[in-house]
Amino acid sequence: MSQIMAPALSAAIHEFLQWLELDRHASAGTVAEYRADMKRFAKYASKHGLTDAPVSELDRDLVRAYQRAIARARTHAGAAPRPLAPATRTRRLVSLRSFLRFAAREQWLTSDLGATIDLPKLAERLPKPLEDAAREKLHGALGGDSVQDKRDRALILLLLSTGARISEVVGLDRADWAHERVTVRGEGDRERTLMVTAKAREAVEDYLAARGDPSPALFISFQPAVRGKRENRLSDEGARYICHQLAKRLGIPPFHPHQLRHTLGTLLQETVGDARLTADTLGHVGLASVAGYTKITEGRRRLAQDELQRRGL
Repeated sequence: MSQIMAPALSAAIHEFLQWLELDRHASAGTVAEYRADMKRFAKYASKHGLTDAPVSELDRDLVRAYQRAIARARTHAGAAPRPLAPATRTRRLVSLRSFLRFAAREQWLTSDLGATIDLPKLAERLPKPLEDAAREKLHGALGGDSVQDKRDRALILLLLSTGARISEVVGLDRADWAHERVTVRGEGDRERTLMVTAKAREAVEDYLAARGDPSPALFISFQPAVRGKRENRLSDEGARYICHQLAKRLGIPPFHPHQLRHTLGTLLQETVGDARLTADTLGHVGLASVAGYTKITEGRRRLAQDELQRRGL
């Protein structure tokens, strides 16, 4: 393969990020993470004599040195410096590996330097559903007559009953709302249909009927700076704050919107036990992503069996 004229590293990174966004349809959050990771790598390369040098000057020694630097890096968040979490190290290296593979495909590099990158081994992370008692307490407390109370109830029930990602739900407009099913755009710019339960549907319609604002967003914010304005959409961070405040008020363990998705996945596996149905409902392409739900339900069965044995049954 003949090597073509390579752009400067900064220009190559810019093209790579555009490719992620426009060709791979990566989400805005994913592109932002890759941009931050590549900014770190460019800064490291600059310190090692590659200040805006052609990307073709990257070599295996630099990549290996950067990998060692990430392994030795410390985060200063908290009381004392500590090593970066394996997931953080992995994400930064995956970003670089993807960039290097892109550069090789563009023939800016004579070989794929990404193949030399070894990723840290991550501990298996099981889903973290809400415990039954916390879920029941949350259900029972979702009341109130204000528009904000109705919004919170609609948001929680829609997330819990559909297993949708928070980004998918806060991205919806009122025009997207349908009575029985809603189409969302998820990871990889893939569209999928959410089946909405009667209880969640009633909650959303009750909330919409109470609104009198001009915002096209399905879920709005009540922050003073944006309240009543047309450009007023609830953010991912706002949804996390709602969950945090609900947990604090109810005296249940703090939970994240994504745990509502985990809760539905676990309930589906416990009640139906069909991995393909769980994967389809949650918008996973393959079955590997739902393996954790099978393991967690098996764990619960073992706990139930131990409890029965403890009681002499």
